[in-house]
Amino acid sequence: MIELKKISAHFDLTVIGDPDRIIHRVTALANQQVDGLTWAKADQYAEKIEVGTLLVNEAINFEPKEGVTYLITKKDAKLTLSLIMKEFFTPSPDYYLLDDTARHRKNSQLKIADQAFVGQNVTIGDGTVIHPFAVIEADSVIGKNCVIKSNTSIGSEGMGIALNPETDLLEKLPQIGNVVMHDHVDIGPNTTVRRGALGETLIKEGCKIGALINIGHNCVIGRNVILTCNNVVSGSAIIGDYVYLGVNAMIRNGIEIGEKTQIGMGAVVTKSLPANVIAYGNPAKVIRSNAT
Repeated sequence: MIELKKISAHFDLTVIGDPDRIIHRVTALANQQVDGLTWAKADQYAEKIEVGTLLVNEAINFEPKEGVTYLITKKDAKLTLSLIMKEFFTPSPDYYLLDDTARHRKNSQLKIADQAFVGQNVTIGDGTVIHPFAVIEADSVIGKNCVIKSNTSIGSEGMGIALNPETDLLEKLPQIGNVVMHDHVDIGPNTTVRRGALGETLIKEGCKIGALINIGHNCVIGRNVILTCNNVVSGSAIIGDYVYLGVNAMIRNGIEIGEKTQIGMGAVVTKSLPANVIAYGNPAKVIRSNAT
């Protein structure tokens, strides 16, 4: 935990509200906490704050709310948050390097191959099978009866970045969230599931995820979704239940795919799609209804 006064002084921030607050954690805007710090990049996001402390650029328009404290920066808010987290809230590299596999091997209901790596503070449900050279990073939650194939990475760091004009270097927004995987999920070889930036990346029950797939930070993958092979699901995308992605299909960051929609081979989805349609092409277009 850190005093708000120390943060504001260190980064030359203006405080509107309670300057005596103590910040215990950095959270996503969707998971606001009274003792948390979050951020907003645009006016419409700033309006969503109800509790805690919000970091915004001075150009953002907002009406101060009772009980909320605002930190105002003259710089890019994402960059400022990155620097705050780097200084005060990021675990050391050692946190993600500690191998806790031996503890999980004591559970006779799990099958964990040699050369697998399981980080600290990981939960794994009974009946799950982990193949050689799979990596499950710290704080991940794995459900029951899952299969994680070889060379798969669960909980690796995503690509939140901002350019620091003072150094002309890219600063990483530290990724301190986790991956939550429900029961009966299969993950194919050489697939990567990135942990949430400030919250969770969620994979719901029954998903079947093939080989060579990248799922970005903060994504939500619905129940019984099928990702075939070489799919890219970019950060913060939301895929509804029973969606099917053909080989080499790609999903842009931040968009939503409605339930039971089918996306054809090689499609590049750049805009949100409704439920119960078939879409393909680059850019992907709705071809016909998939309703039954």
